[in-house]
Amino acid sequence: MSNAGHAWRIAGASVLGDFHAREGRINQDAIGWIPHDGGGSRIVGAVSDGHGASVHFRSDRGARMAVEQALDILAWHMDDDDPGQDALPAATVAGWRDAVLADMAADPLDRNGTRPGATLAPYGATLLAMAANDAEMTLLQIGDGDMLLVYADGRVVRPMVADADLVGEQTYSLCMDDAETRVKTASLWRDGDWPMAVLLATDGVSKSFRDEAAFQDAARQLASHARDDWAAFVSELPGWLSTISHHGSGDDASLCLALNMSEADPPQGSAR
Repeated sequence: MSNAGHAWRIAGASVLGDFHAREGRINQDAIGWIPHDGGGSRIVGAVSDGHGASVHFRSDRGARMAVEQALDILAWHMDDDDPGQDALPAATVAGWRDAVLADMAADPLDRNGTRPGATLAPYGATLLAMAANDAEMTLLQIGDGDMLLVYADGRVVRPMVADADLVGEQTYSLCMDDAETRVKTASLWRDGDWPMAVLLATDGVSKSFRDEAAFQDAARQLASHARDDWAAFVSELPGWLSTISHHGSGDDASLCLALNMSEADPPQGSAR
């Protein structure tokens, strides 16, 4: 497989879960990436999971806005000559809040007498995002979902520390008053431990596997398939997500995978 002049490839898919389909609800996840054609020297990807409870009745919009803001802010971050990571949590949350408030002003809330601006809870969502070029990578997360780094030697690493003090299905959210303090970030550099692939997924994906080992094995297989036949990976991903969700969590399932072409190609003259 040739890298065709691109340092990265990126693509993803999002599918409606059986539970939501039976209830006549729409997909509350959102996904996006740039460049939209899936290849470039700089990429950004994001997935977001809108909360399912009735109080979060506009969470599909909140998820979409989370992805849009992450793509804009991380693209700007990667283009900055002096990209400071410390400002990313506040900038991401502030951008999302501004988008939500604008949506509330254009389409006022009227459920249970809730007034515009009184709460952001109807739009509650999580967010996982990444940006990379040929030298550095920035990772960002608030709330549940899974971020995995897959290495050419088969290692699978979680770059983010798990959230503490949460019970059961609880998760941190962009709609929280202190959301910027709940955002986790990390950076990687090309001269360090550089992954072959980065996987971002809403929790409907990992919950469809029996355990962490099975999920990580699936991540290895996805990365390997993407390396060997990118076009087939892209075309087959929606069906794969539908199948694992149907037989697993029944939840909406979204996955974005970024493939590092410099690590995906074997050295010239070697055999895979």
